[in-house]
Amino acid sequence: MSNLEDRIAIRDLVERWSDGTNNYDWAALEELFTEDAIWDVGEPLSFKVQGARQIVALLREKMQPAQYVVQTPHAIVVKVQGNAGTARSTIHEVCRFADGTGLEMMGTYFDEVVKDARGWRFRRRNYRCTLLNPQPPAGNVFRTFDR
Repeated sequence: MSNLEDRIAIRDLVERWSDGTNNYDWAALEELFTEDAIWDVGEPLSFKVQGARQIVALLREKMQPAQYVVQTPHAIVVKVQGNAGTARSTIHEVCRFADGTGLEMMGTYFDEVVKDARGWRFRRRNYRCTLLNPQPPAGNVFRTFDR
């Protein structure tokens, strides 16, 4: 793979995280991480979990009460050095819960990625929140998910 192909593959990895989250695709999400990966989410949510299976289990638990989650990555900056790299991306996320509450959140992921036999995967995802608006998004919900 050329450096450009690697950079595109890492961008795709970041985008597949959001796509898997938006579509509650737990199996696809687990494939994105190394077995010993770390997901570190700073204040105000403040949690840290290790292991691909454990990361997805926690995400699933946190998303269970949501009618929907829509997360979009922006401004993805990638650096590659051999079979390792970093990615930085801005994330915008909105969700609404069945009880009518919800939130809007913006922040940045600082990722460490590695290439193995299965392709590029997250070794570490550090999320730092920039804005947390604890208000439910306005509007009508047209699409929800069976989990």
